[in-house]
Amino acid sequence: MRRCQTGTIRRNPYVRIRDDRRTFIPASCITNVGNPGKGLVNGKPGAGIGPLRKGNLSVFGYKDVRTLSEEQRHKALEAAVSKYGSLSIWRKLNALFVYTRNTAPDSSVLFHADRDWVKARFGIKAH
Repeated sequence: MRRCQTGTIRRNPYVRIRDDRRTFIPASCITNVGNPGKGLVNGKPGAGIGPLRKGNLSVFGYKDVRTLSEEQRHKALEAAVSKYGSLSIWRKLNALFVYTRNTAPDSSVLFHADRDWVKARFGIKAH
């Protein structure tokens, strides 16, 4: 494969599995939306935050945050804080804020606001 243009990076080839069908996706150039030094390094947690555990907040109704009102988001976060503690929820919201800053800025703004709300309402303490 030839070199990618400025502002793009090479995506490795992979196999996509849908409905038990395998499709080979060749290497290609994609838009670079990441910041250097963030995220995973060679597929392993490195200088970044690391992979997230999915579903911790959605079981309390904190999903599709752009469609939820502020009151609904805060109610879901209160329930999550009562189970996991404010420190864990603050860290989760901070990771979501950092990871979505470039790819979904509208959601990232809400994660940032909710992160600050958790700190102001509950403080930062372990469960």
